[in-house]
Amino acid sequence: MSLRVETFVAGPLANNIYLLVDEAAGEAVVVDPSIDSGTARARVRQLQSRGVRLMAIWNTHGHFDHVYDNALWKSEFGAPLWMHRDDLFWVERLREQSLWMGLTAPQTALPDRWIEAGSVMRVGQYAARVLHTPGHSPGSVSFVCDSENVCVSGDVLFHGSVGRTDLPGCSPEKLRQSLRQLVALPAATRILPGHGEATTIEHEMATNPFCLDLSGDALDDASDGFAPVFDEADSQNAQENN
Repeated sequence: MSLRVETFVAGPLANNIYLLVDEAAGEAVVVDPSIDSGTARARVRQLQSRGVRLMAIWNTHGHFDHVYDNALWKSEFGAPLWMHRDDLFWVERLREQSLWMGLTAPQTALPDRWIEAGSVMRVGQYAARVLHTPGHSPGSVSFVCDSENVCVSGDVLFHGSVGRTDLPGCSPEKLRQSLRQLVALPAATRILPGHGEATTIEHEMATNPFCLDLSGDALDDASDGFAPVFDEADSQNAQENN
């Protein structure tokens, strides 16, 4: 029996929430509990009734749409929250991010444990190694399960596109370096992005303009539209108006 990946599209930005399930071992993890994650939570309750326990919450990065429901998941399932420390500042500003987008500010859940480059995460008998893949955000990470040829890439690499680079902490050059890490994976590796349909390294190397020319300047203006652009003035205004 292989690792099962269940995908739930949720929220106004159509985020992908992933459940990674090893039912034989009775373990599961959730990646990026997004806005309106109720359907995914209901699925975990079903799995619990069959003896599967949610072992952890993994965040690929700290943008509001990927961490919005972290606190709900921690409260209901008691699972520890993992993320890279370089995106802590985004989580600490979850209220401002949410209000800027016209959303109710959720409760903020701080990480319990840190993810670092080279960390090995586990779901039952399956291992996922961590690649630190900054550029879209300083603490973006990708989870690579080599035995299953699967990579959960967050907002670093999409089907036909890449994560935007016009937000605080973004870096086109670091995104290039991160993409070089991803395209070095086996061609058959299935990419599970933070938004949109799944793809493969082979397909992106053949068709994605951002992967075809990693030495060019296309990434300098990359914008996927999946995260807000705001500054300190916006944050202050949001607090004063709420």
